[in-house]
Amino acid sequence: MSFPRALRDAIPDIPTCVGRVLSLDSTSGAVSSSALFGPTVHLKLMVKETGKLKGEFVVLMDLQPQAARGMAETLVRLADEAETL
Repeated sequence: MSFPRALRDAIPDIPTCVGRVLSLDSTSGAVSSSALFGPTVHLKLMVKETGKLKGEFVVLMDLQPQAARGMAETLVRLADEAETL
């Protein structure tokens, strides 16, 4: 995963601060294949600040196809569970 430097700067440097809560605004993706990494799924997550601060950040995630499938299955299962609560 790749996090932008600006996101690090958005987290207060206070001992009691556990981090910054972000809201997932949108996702997009692409695929590629290279001799070095093989087939790869690229996800682009647009996250936004919550609370008083305003800001948008792009978080990038590169996954092998097997990992992408596993993540997708986990998300579908959890979404199904959440809807039955």
